[in-house]
Amino acid sequence: MAIKVEFFATLREVLGTNSVELDYAVTVGDLINMLIERFGQAFREAVMEGSRIKEMVKILVNGRDIRERGGLETELRDGDCVSIFPPVAGG
Repeated sequence: MAIKVEFFATLREVLGTNSVELDYAVTVGDLINMLIERFGQAFREAVMEGSRIKEMVKILVNGRDIRERGGLETELRDGDCVSIFPPVAGG
């Protein structure tokens, strides 16, 4: 099972990469935990607030916001693409 994870905006700078591929994750919550293990505190602080995704962080699975689906319990399938957008400021 291969899942592509794409990072955008400041996450790319913080993590030093545009994307990674993970072999296995059952849910978005599992995937987030795997990314925390891989990237550590920098990723946690950018994306999480306690045990929840920060309100302004957008996570999409195949272009659909997980908040409109099952949140962290959204199931992942082989070939899914997860896109993570941190808060963006500017004007």
